[in-house]
Amino acid sequence: MISIIELQQRSLHGPVMKSDEFDLGFSMKLRELVAKYDIKYNPEELIVDDATADAVFQAGVELLADVGLYHLETERVIKYTKEEVETIAREYRENPSKHTFGKGKDEVTVEYRTGADTRPPTLYTGPAGVAEEEWFGPFIESFVQEESVKALGICPGLAKLGDVEPKAGTPSEIIVSQWEQKKIKETLERVGRPDMHCGLLATVSTVGATMAMIGPGLREAHNTHIGVHILPEQKVDWDRLLLAQFCQDRGIVPWQSSMSMIGGLCRNAADTAVSLVANLLGQISYGHGPINSLFTNHMDGNWGTRACLWAYSAAARASERNIKVCIGGVAASAMDLWMTDAQLIHVAAISILNTASGMTYCWIGGGTGFDARITGEVMNAVAGMPADKANDLVQKIMTKVDEAERQEMMFSVPFPDMYDLDTMKPKPDFEARIMRSKEELARLGVPFK
Repeated sequence: MISIIELQQRSLHGPVMKSDEFDLGFSMKLRELVAKYDIKYNPEELIVDDATADAVFQAGVELLADVGLYHLETERVIKYTKEEVETIAREYRENPSKHTFGKGKDEVTVEYRTGADTRPPTLYTGPAGVAEEEWFGPFIESFVQEESVKALGICPGLAKLGDVEPKAGTPSEIIVSQWEQKKIKETLERVGRPDMHCGLLATVSTVGATMAMIGPGLREAHNTHIGVHILPEQKVDWDRLLLAQFCQDRGIVPWQSSMSMIGGLCRNAADTAVSLVANLLGQISYGHGPINSLFTNHMDGNWGTRACLWAYSAAARASERNIKVCIGGVAASAMDLWMTDAQLIHVAAISILNTASGMTYCWIGGGTGFDARITGEVMNAVAGMPADKANDLVQKIMTKVDEAERQEMMFSVPFPDMYDLDTMKPKPDFEARIMRSKEELARLGVPFK
């Protein structure tokens, strides 16, 4: 592996370049490689075949080797040789990734899996988005009370604590985050899962505030992630490298997450798949972690389209066959389907595709613990399903999604509309909607156990 101090030297002494120049070079090289390897988005085959996956991997290796990573603060390019990139992939491939989180009875191990593996992905899911102070704890409880939820991939953040707004780079960022962690700890102890993994830190964003959250009674190596992920497309800064070094020093598994956008520097799904792989390889070159999430969306904020599903599958299968890191993913509906009857069946389509593409852990699996439970049931039902059969099932479900009525975009989960905060049970209307969707999935062919 390349040391972080070596990457610092490359950040200081690499070729000088303006950000726009880097973007242009990245985009042009990406187009060249997609053409060279004849990589084409096929909406009829959403679970990508072996040959396409291998082509995406080779193109991703060449993309990182040719364009490198761009350091936003030094305005220099961190350069790699092709041999270095291939070595990074080989070292992971020869030692397939796994890691154990939590402590005692709350331990969970995530381990590299293939799309053909009958072992389902780990439901590693938690409540995402913004929560209100009065229902922050219950929102988390809805997940941790579910036996099938093995760890929290993420917890929500507060927009305001009383009159205090968490402003990055000020003490309020730490104050609000410490309140959140205290409430998370209280919730875990109340449910009887005190040493459960808590996932990503939500509200903190600066290096100082992140480090302030690490310590006894707050976050420790067994129950946290710290994000070190590359900024789309292929950009880093000192904060990424500082946090990666901090994780290595403290034995914390870094949160590595490859993200590329369809319609930006990546024109389409084929471009995006290659970019995701180059991003992944660049990220593990300094993060050195065993897990890596993949995510893509469109410029309007929507995700979960056929193009997004194909790009995810292509990048995940490229890693499954050639890198063997633990690949993560989200099973969450596009924002214009939230709180509609089509929401859960869309989540199921994503779950099935991700499972059949080698996903190891699902870190967002639904808006509440109840629908996350159903997501887990879907993944359990389809684990090991042949790729062609899984593709047919995804296509049938997506046809239903195409016919569904959309609504205005929603960017937060209205949790009190879905759960009774006193009983911590789903409200009847919400429960009925989820169960109707589950019945529809069974009719479409999901073989629930």
